Amino acid sequence: MPTRDEQFGKLFGYLGGFQGTWVAAIGRKAGIFQAIHDAGSGITADDLAKRLGYEPRYLRVWCRAAYAYELLDVDPAGGFRLAPHMAGLLLDVRDPQYLGGRVELSVAFGEDFAAFPARLADGRPFPRKDHAPELVRGITENSKPDFAIMTEIALPQAPALLARLEQGGAILDVGCGAAYGLIHLSRRFPRARGLGLEVDSPMLELAARNLAEAGVGARVRVVPTSALAMEFAEEFDLAVMNIALHETGERPQWEEVLRRVHRALAPGGALLLSELPYPGTIEEYREKPAYRMLAGIQHHEVLVGCGMITIPELAALLQGAGFRTARRLEQPNPTRIMYLAER
Repeated sequence: MPTRDEQFGKLFGYLGGFQGTWVAAIGRKAGIFQAIHDAGSGITADDLAKRLGYEPRYLRVWCRAAYAYELLDVDPAGGFRLAPHMAGLLLDVRDPQYLGGRVELSVAFGEDFAAFPARLADGRPFPRKDHAPELVRGITENSKPDFAIMTEIALPQAPALLARLEQGGAILDVGCGAAYGLIHLSRRFPRARGLGLEVDSPMLELAARNLAEAGVGARVRVVPTSALAMEFAEEFDLAVMNIALHETGERPQWEEVLRRVHRALAPGGALLLSELPYPGTIEEYREKPAYRMLAGIQHHEVLVGCGMITIPELAALLQGAGFRTARRLEQPNPTRIMYLAER
């Protein structure tokens, strides 16, 4: 049994982590991390304030806190620089361990935690359309590294499929959101055609804008179609679902979506499925920091009407949908589980 002092230390650490997340979020939103990175060497808080046009008193407060939370280091002359590895972890969406999007999303989830006491009493939902725009931005930003992981770490574990995509073929992104993944895939496989399915209106608007800006041409498009309504048959070499299956309902809907994806794949094609790795037992939630984080994320997921697929359930769902093989892939993001399921 833990001692009182150990429990006190645990709670005290949670409070500090809350503040540290906000300090990191301010640094990203206000462009301070990027400005320090661009400076190339140590820069004082006052010089940084001049460069950014910020109030020096406030910026000194932020820099001190960012140093306290080990986001920044300071040199003997009083200049601040990013702490080791923070440039990649906080600023580079191509980094497989990028956490900048997770920082923004964690702050955006504050709406859900604030609303939860009232929702406990009345049982009403809190749909994403009623959230602040920062939530949608946080979700899209947080998911960007997933596709680099897919193309650079996951798909190389299936060399035959990777070669097939490099030669051409067709890619289906089910629940493509703002189309960041579809754009990434189209650039990684310039001979392939891409089709994205999305039903959320704000995401469709973002997808249209992003595709236009990306200049990927007519070989990539997004259509307003539900995963439960797609009627493709043996058309795609690769289907991708990134944090999308649990958004389609509950188990009957998950089973139907996977059956339709299986039917959409050409012989020898495969589904690359990324989901939240919820553990199968309550005891496991204390075993890994990622599992504790997922327990907190559920406050948002349940309010917006999403289901929760455990790791054992996910494997069973893929087998039940008729896939010939389904294997878990090695990848570095602890808040993701990726399966490659072959038709």
